[in-house]
Formats: sequence, structure tokens, C-alpha cells
Amino acid sequence: MYLVVGATGSLGGQVAKKLLSAGERVRVVVRDESPARAHSPHTDPEELIALGAEPVRADLLDADSLVGALDGIEVVVSSASGTKRAPPDTTEAVDGIGTGNLARAAARAGVRRFVLVSASGAYPEAPAGLFRDKGLGAKAVAESGVPYVIVRPGRYMRDWIGFLIGAQAQAGDVVELVGDGSKATSFVHEPDVAEFVFRVARDAEREPGEVELATESATYPEIVERMGRAMKRPLQVRYVPIGSRLSTLPDSVEGIVTHLLTVHALAPENKEVAKGDAERYGLTLTGIDDFMSQMARPQPA
Repeated sequence: MYLVVGATGSLGGQVAKKLLSAGERVRVVVRDESPARAHSPHTDPEELIALGAEPVRADLLDADSLVGALDGIEVVVSSASGTKRAPPDTTEAVDGIGTGNLARAAARAGVRRFVLVSASGAYPEAPAGLFRDKGLGAKAVAESGVPYVIVRPGRYMRDWIGFLIGAQAQAGDVVELVGDGSKATSFVHEPDVAEFVFRVARDAEREPGEVELATESATYPEIVERMGRAMKRPLQVRYVPIGSRLSTLPDSVEGIVTHLLTVHALAPENKEVAKGDAERYGLTLTGIDDFMSQMARPQPA
């Protein structure tokens, strides 16, 4: 039986649905307030239940609540993150402390395999914030004694391109970037990650270890230029200093966009492209231009 933690998020929900469609027995962790992502993609737990998932109420910050959730579980898949949530669900709480609680509880429960979705560039030695918190969680999984696969995807195109850059491009012809924009980073399409994690979770013969997953790398000025081509109109770049706020978006989304662009500006460059493991499973990863072409197409009414 599989336990999917983070199933009410976008990625975890996709993985849970794929497992259910394959005929697997799936338990999903929900909380009384789940899903709590009114302004970002999420998965309705009732939809998962209707597809055959067994819900269990638990909280990563309540170690005792994880005991029942893990009863009878052979494989844990966790994509839980505080990235788009509000306090107390910070990345420190969810990605760091909570993932550590889950890893130790999985070891006590005799779980046979743990698949964690982390992030490329996430290590305990990273600067304070998102990537260090995820790195600490991954370290706890690796030290738990449970055979593990830690998947380190590049940055999701929908979030780090479609949302951060696309939202500004939809609002006008100017895209603001925090810092000088010279830092390249690697990207991957979230549905490709979901398919990869699904296949890894079911691969009982896979050796434990860590794997990077990314399609290609680019700088944000390059992304803006390519998005302009996809949208068939030129876009201008305006650079703002770290610590300044964007002027291109309404207050409802400006804060999170500024925060994430600042995270990018402060994080070390990470432009590793890693497709080999995807090809091992017969997967072709979506490229940045293909993603932006899909994004630029008129959506059904």
C-alpha cells in the first residue's frame, strides 16, 4: 500500500491519481483544512476519495498522528511543501521539520521505500530558506534507514515561468526581474515530474539514491524574450534591486512573485540538465518553448 503525503497539492495529487489508475491501493494524508491553497493549483481530497483513495487525517508537525497513517504502508511518496502556504505551514516547518518527522516515523513503521520530491539545489548547506529547508528534509530521509529515492527536479515551469513571468506578461508589456537577471537555472514541467515519480514509486528494483531531473536551463531575460515570441508580441525587461517590490502586478499576487524572484536572485546558480533517468523510463521531457507555446494558446471558455 502507498501513502501519498502532499496529495492535496498539485504534484502529489497527480501522483496519487496515477497510482489509483494503475490499480494500486493508496492512502492519502488530509487535514481538516485541506486543501488550503485557494490561490494556487491543488487537488480536492474528495476527488481522490471518489477514485478509491483511503483518507487519513494526520499532520507532519504532529509525529504521533503519523503512526496510524503509516500502518500497513510499504511505500511512502511525499511531495509535501510549505512553498505556497501561509504560516504556520512554512518551508522550515513542512519541508524541513515535517519531512524529518515523517522519515523517522516511516523507519519505525518498517516502510520498505521512501520517495521524496525535493528540489535541485536543495541541500543543508544552502542559504537559509527554501532550499536549505528542503535539503534538511532530504538529509533526514537519507539518514532514516529506509531505502529511499530523492528526486531533485529543476524549477517547475508552471510556477517559475508561467506564474512569475507569465502573470506579468499577461498584465502588460513589461516584465520586472529582481537583481540583474544573469543567473541561469534549470527547469522541468511538473506533469513530467509526476509521471517520473509515479514510475519510480512502483519500481521496486530501483537502487536507493538521489536523482536530478531537468529539461534545460535558461536565464530569466532569455525566458522573457522567448515568451514574447510565443505570445507574438515584444516584452521589455526592467530590473529592480533586491529588496524592492514589483510594480507590474496587483497586491494580491505581487508579494509572492517578488518573494520567489528574490529567492532566485539570492540562490546559487544551478543550470544542470538531467534527462537520463527520465529516458530510462521512456519519458520525453517537455521543453521550455513547448511549455510556453501551450501557455500562449487560447484556453477553452
